[in-house]
Amino acid sequence: MVTPTQAPTKAPQEPDPFFYDYDTVQTVGMTLATILFLLGIIIIISKKVKCRKADSSPTCKSCKSELPSSAPGGGGV
Repeated sequence: MVTPTQAPTKAPQEPDPFFYDYDTVQTVGMTLATILFLLGIIIIISKKVKCRKADSSPTCKSCKSELPSSAPGGGGV
């Protein structure tokens, strides 16, 4: 039994396995999000450029969609 005048002995504490460096986590997350965002924009733009190059053909071969000029009846609205 420990009396109030005696200091309790402390057991050696183990490091907390769930301690995170939040600054590093935030920096890595924002960097990864920026890279993925820019990669998505580049992919979208590259597909539109391929479709514009194929304007001379009735269908866009890269995106497999019909262009408005190839609609039945001359494509007029």
